[in-house]
Amino acid sequence: MMVRAWTTHVLLAFAVFTLGFGVGKEVGRRQAPTVAPPGPAPAPGADAKAPAPATDKVIVYYLHATFRCVTCNTIERMAKEVVEIQFANALAAGYIAWREADFQVEEDLAKRFDVASSCVVVANRVNGKETEFQRLDEVWTLVDKPAEFKEYIAGAIRKYLR
Repeated sequence: MMVRAWTTHVLLAFAVFTLGFGVGKEVGRRQAPTVAPPGPAPAPGADAKAPAPATDKVIVYYLHATFRCVTCNTIERMAKEVVEIQFANALAAGYIAWREADFQVEEDLAKRFDVASSCVVVANRVNGKETEFQRLDEVWTLVDKPAEFKEYIAGAIRKYLR
């Protein structure tokens, strides 16, 4: 009897500790400033494109579930860095937009892009209407290969900036 009560208390304490740790980590992440670390300057001509009408835009979505794992946060950070560093001029000019969204809350995005797990989607808008998109599912397999990951994201963005 005594062992059973002790085991119950230990397991309950472990569960409370784990839950508290997860909540604390999420709160800390949400309070942390989201400033990209300094990185290399964009490659010459990397985003030097002819000006497009204001209604033409590439939108890079990071769609995630309500609760995110470490890998999910890494994918978001790396994808956002690609947008902010490699396409800084196009981002500043409004030709590219970054959007992070919880697909479990914004179900319209989940349906539109056929999303079932965290991912990056690059969408092309022409004359204010979405004409096509590419869901970048390979981010999960490339997250441990930063150079390939960054090129994968950048290539999808360049495809629509032309």
